[in-house]
Amino acid sequence: MIYQKYFKAGQKVQIRAKQPPPPEGRNELLSARIDGGDANHFNLTLPYGPNSVEQYPFRDDMPFELSADALGLGIKVTVTFLKKLTGNQFRVLVLPDLQMFQRRTQPRLDCTIGIRFTRGRNSLQKLRETWEKNASILTNCKQSAPLQGFNPCQLNISSAGIRFSLQPPAEPTDICLMLLDLDDNKPPVCALAEIIWTTEPNEEGALRAGMQFIDILEQDQKRIEHFIHKHT
Repeated sequence: MIYQKYFKAGQKVQIRAKQPPPPEGRNELLSARIDGGDANHFNLTLPYGPNSVEQYPFRDDMPFELSADALGLGIKVTVTFLKKLTGNQFRVLVLPDLQMFQRRTQPRLDCTIGIRFTRGRNSLQKLRETWEKNASILTNCKQSAPLQGFNPCQLNISSAGIRFSLQPPAEPTDICLMLLDLDDNKPPVCALAEIIWTTEPNEEGALRAGMQFIDILEQDQKRIEHFIHKHT
C-alpha cells in the first residue's frame, strides 16, 4: 500500500498504542518523525533522546494508531512495530486501513491558575513513571487543605494542551511534568506535556512555549473542559 500522497519523509506524526491499550481512562501519545521507508513500511524517529526506543515498552507486532494532518484533514492508519533500527529509530509495517477525519476543535481559555512543573530532556521513561505514580496518588486523594507551592501563571489552556511563558532553556520535544490547580477543591491535575513550539525570548528573557499533553487522565481532561466552560 503506497501512502506517499499523505505521509512524507520529514513529516511529524503522532502514535498511540492500540494493543495493549493504555489503562482505562488514560490518554497517551508519542511524537515521531517519518524518516524514510518504502511502500509498506515507515522508519519512525522518536525525538526524546538517543535511546528513546528503549524508554518505551515496544514489543514485536505491537499495533499503534499513527495520525497526522494532510490536505486540511486528519489522517490515521494502523501500524505495527517491526524492529529497532537505532537507539531512537524503529520500523513499522503500515496496514491497509487509512482513514481521513475532521479534527475536533478544542475550546481554549486565557486564564490565571496555579502551576508547578518540572522539565526534562531525554528522560521519557523516568517522567512517564513519575506521572503514573502521581496520577494514581492524586486519583485516590481528597482535597482537604490549600495547595502549597503553586505559583499563579497567566496561560492559555485546553483539554489537549497548554501554552505559557517560562524561562529558558526550553526546546521542542522537551517534556514537562505538570501540576495544575483548577481551584475546584480537588487535587491538582497531573499531566505530562511535550513542548511543540517556542518563541524567541522577550526583553525579560522569557519565552512562550506551546505544549501538548501526551499523558493525561480522561477525567482530568473533562475537568479542564468544565473549567473552560465555567469561565467562558
